[in-house]
Amino acid sequence: MKIRLHEEAAKHFNEKAAAFLYELKPDETAKIRADRPSKNPHVHRESSVSHVFVSHVITQNEITEMSSLGYVDHLSGRQVARFCLVDNRSIGLNPDSYAECERFIENLHRKSEINSFLSQDFLRDCAFEWFEKRYKGLLREDSNWIGFLTEKAEEAIKPMKTSIPISFLAIEEQFNVGAVTFEYFKKDFYDRYINHTRAQAEQHEAFDSNQFGAFETRFRSQYQGVVFASMTVEAEPRRCVEITALEVEKALMVLRFFCPTCFVPEIPCYFGIMGHTHIPEDYCFIFEGDFPLVQEGIAERRAHRWDISVNHVLELQSLGLTAASDLIANKDPSEFEDLILSSMSFFARSVTSREFQDRIVYALVSIETILLRDQMEPIQSSVGLRLAFLAKSDPKGRKEVKELINKAYKIRSSYIHHGKRSEDWALLRDLQHAVWTGIHNALLLTNRCKTQRDLLDYIESIILR
Repeated sequence: MKIRLHEEAAKHFNEKAAAFLYELKPDETAKIRADRPSKNPHVHRESSVSHVFVSHVITQNEITEMSSLGYVDHLSGRQVARFCLVDNRSIGLNPDSYAECERFIENLHRKSEINSFLSQDFLRDCAFEWFEKRYKGLLREDSNWIGFLTEKAEEAIKPMKTSIPISFLAIEEQFNVGAVTFEYFKKDFYDRYINHTRAQAEQHEAFDSNQFGAFETRFRSQYQGVVFASMTVEAEPRRCVEITALEVEKALMVLRFFCPTCFVPEIPCYFGIMGHTHIPEDYCFIFEGDFPLVQEGIAERRAHRWDISVNHVLELQSLGLTAASDLIANKDPSEFEDLILSSMSFFARSVTSREFQDRIVYALVSIETILLRDQMEPIQSSVGLRLAFLAKSDPKGRKEVKELINKAYKIRSSYIHHGKRSEDWALLRDLQHAVWTGIHNALLLTNRCKTQRDLLDYIESIILR
């Protein structure tokens, strides 16, 4: 795959990259840190970190073998400087120049010709490789940045299947949501993987069968039987992961819109990308003498895994899963389709929240997203009336929805404006059901409505019958 930028754009970015060559300087940050006086070098204060168990130490050899070094702002987590080793000296971009370089990388990544295939990390690494090779004279003077990037991209870009493990979800057969396939790998796949890995490990003299046995046990327990969300993307590896993760989050949002928690809020909704969702756990040391009784355990006693059978998938598809799946797969959504996706996203945040008040807030925000024209409209009365006619077809049901919305806004107002907490799970159950029905019915109108105004005109026509 060849990266093709417009000629003028390529010229602009080549000139910007070349300008950074004049900004490459010795590491000034290291000198500042070395010259900074200690508050009191003779006082040693003990803290908990003095007794942390260290499982691995990076050696001096490992440090000197690193191709680039830098500094990270631990408050923001952002890198603030980066250097390469030249004759045992750190040469690179100090904080001011590095910040400008970051803006350069971000601007380049905004180009669709770039972000469709390359991650910002890939651009950053290529830029510093180009800086280093130009500084050391390993590249010709006429070697430009975009040409160098294009060559690196051609080597890295290829179709790759990326699979992300999903916690607390079980399926019988694979199915698709948007561009994502939910699947699981059977035991023979893991057998072949372990045998392949063992064969590679045994080629090294330091192979330890006990350590490998521990690795196999951990690997199988963590992944065997787990659902994976997969898709094939043509890009460099890190961008493949980024694109897949974005699509997986969309697919999970759709699944959450159809999960049991939408109708029974007492059931927690924990399923999600592995490592991003956790069941609450309790840890405690209880002392009766010198040594404690250590207690560890899961705090959640309710069912936390969602089991989706083949019949269940068919039922969900008939309820609207297929329509929602088509919606997130659409690369050119209408204004109304965008609103529906935003509304479903807020509703998904409602069902995954653990706090009652958060669920109320996000449920109301989700329906406001599609039913409020602007900030000038009276929120409570407008949402209540429109949702009543969008979700219900009989006068009694519509009256109940309006009353329900009034009660929900009262609870929300008490919480947001006065900090008062109250819980009414029966009300939340009815609210989630009414809001879900409204969003669901709006979802089924995407062929008829292209804008929010189309939807509100449709609801008004029902009210005025």
